[in-house]
Amino acid sequence: MTKSLKDCTGRDVEAAWRALRERRPLIFHVTNDVAAPLQANVCLAVGASPLMSRHPEETEELIALSSGFLANLGTPTPDSVRVVNLGLSAARKKGCMTLLDPVGYGASRLRVDLFDGIMREHPLSILKGNAGEISLMAGVGGSTRGVDAVGAGDLRRGVLELSRRHGCVTCATGPEDLIGDGTAVATVRGGSALLPLVSGSGCVSGTVVLAVAAACGDPALGTLCGLLAMGIASERAEKSARGSGSFAAGLVDELHRLEPEHLSADSGRWSVEVPR
Repeated sequence: MTKSLKDCTGRDVEAAWRALRERRPLIFHVTNDVAAPLQANVCLAVGASPLMSRHPEETEELIALSSGFLANLGTPTPDSVRVVNLGLSAARKKGCMTLLDPVGYGASRLRVDLFDGIMREHPLSILKGNAGEISLMAGVGGSTRGVDAVGAGDLRRGVLELSRRHGCVTCATGPEDLIGDGTAVATVRGGSALLPLVSGSGCVSGTVVLAVAAACGDPALGTLCGLLAMGIASERAEKSARGSGSFAAGLVDELHRLEPEHLSADSGRWSVEVPR
């Protein structure tokens, strides 16, 4: 049985991270050229297995092997778009956990039409973007420059609106991460100011979130646990970093070292509100 955000506890978060380490889910990524190596290394570091392909002819076979399907069209091509549509259709038939990262939503007309079309055509488990992308998709303000968030609108309303409109968990990453599940909004605090200086760090959050969700079978709990893990690991990595380069390597190390009990040690790191 899946949980609402308002019912998630620290013990649930611990159990979700433990499930990730025990079940080691295979995560099929269609992702962008910039972030792919870091996402593959992080996937391995947290205990999951990465699988990456943009060849349409093997998509359905690879979905059959996988526990999660991540669609990230940060560098879209005709083949990658086709694979995403084939993969989301096959994942739905299988009951496979899915995540869409609408990288660069608002940067071009092509990306707006592309992601709006995917959202109309396919049900999702999780929608994950940065604050600007999610605000623009929800129509609550916000702005982007290329693939980076410049400003956020009414983001609490945005994640709630998108989760209700599309029947999926929606999260927006930023200085505070926000998660909506249709009835409640969770705020995840913490993290490192160095994260935006590592190209693909937002894409990596998608990998961690989906890996946990696929392992525990719960998109809301998996998203909460994955974002908590990213925040804690990034803070630890920052302490020994000499700059953004060593920070990126340290982030992979700290995600690898993260134990279930670390995720529930600070109860003030996250909170949940139920809007009236």
